[in-house]
Amino acid sequence: MNRFLQQIVSIALLRAGPQDLPASSTLMGAAIVATAVINAVVMQQYATDAEPLLHIMLLLGFSLAYLALVLQLTGHMPRFIQSATALFGTDAFISMAAVPVLVLVGPPTDVTTGGAFAYLALLIWNVAVVNHILREAMSVSTAISLATSLGYILGASAFVQLVTGG
Repeated sequence: MNRFLQQIVSIALLRAGPQDLPASSTLMGAAIVATAVINAVVMQQYATDAEPLLHIMLLLGFSLAYLALVLQLTGHMPRFIQSATALFGTDAFISMAAVPVLVLVGPPTDVTTGGAFAYLALLIWNVAVVNHILREAMSVSTAISLATSLGYILGASAFVQLVTGG
């Protein structure tokens, strides 16, 4: 497990890719559980009007379906488990890194200018990591993977808002 965590950190720091992870459904499941638990705790604390379980289940479903679709379209479906593990594992890591920001500057709705820059930095980091993972997984150019990454991130948010009416 220690090696797995090191690989997730390396991917989050753009030093490794999803191909460096073992193709293990057990590790994929662990990454999914980790990101779900971390984000549920954060949502309960800072998004009190949200239904964390519903939001998380919708995000997980969207993420898995989106990843399967883009890998199928690019002919790289065999990379699904490693790519999903990388996406969910790095999401858990970035979410954990965001906790001190939430504690120090408050929720995104109450931020100061400094807090806004902290959230912007986290967003840019998240986009960079998702782009890195999808570029490696799909074997496409940076421009295509960036468009796909933005579709993934913005699409997930739009999907949850559409379904929940929020």
